[in-house]
Amino acid sequence: MQQTFSNPFVLCGAVLLVIFALIMPVSATFQIQQSAINPSQIPLQQGAKQSVNAVIAIIPQGATTFIPDYQLQLTTDLVASQWDVQVMVNGRPAAVIPVTGSTAFINGFLLSYPNNNDVAVNVAVTGIVPPGVSGVNLLQVIEQNNAGQTVPGSVQTISEPVAIPATPVMTAPPAPVMTTATPPPTKAPGLSPVILIGGLVIGALAVCIVKKE
Repeated sequence: MQQTFSNPFVLCGAVLLVIFALIMPVSATFQIQQSAINPSQIPLQQGAKQSVNAVIAIIPQGATTFIPDYQLQLTTDLVASQWDVQVMVNGRPAAVIPVTGSTAFINGFLLSYPNNNDVAVNVAVTGIVPPGVSGVNLLQVIEQNNAGQTVPGSVQTISEPVAIPATPVMTAPPAPVMTTATPPPTKAPGLSPVILIGGLVIGALAVCIVKKE
């Protein structure tokens, strides 16, 4: 071991690693401390207007509350969503970020203060619960590094189930009633015209014969 540290290059490398570890800011953590949804009915209703409010506390682990080159990504599954994002420093608004769409970003510079400050983010997002889903992420918060990669263990989500509309019961149409047509009544049998005329002729001849006698 003594021979290893006697090498000046190894010794300088170890010293540099210690220095970088001391001066390099440690990634801040955050915690969704408060949340409320409106309407509060659970499960949510498809196609209904829904909003969620949350307070995200920034918990520093280094000299600053947040790494300036990092950022927070906020997403929602709500459709046609509107965001109202406020960075709060020691209880006072420090930045307001109005956003429309499914994603909002908070630059780390807006969250980076000396670690003796209390930094939080107030988030309000409103939108429409999408149809055809059984659950929805109302709010998801992710910390990303300067390469746009997700910091491991930094994903926090507020999600709720969505009611599935009851499928209407399809009833078979009533079977058609089979009716039998009644034939029209037939005419009572009568004398044929030929027979009638023949009878009259015979009767007339008989009368004539009787008169001649």
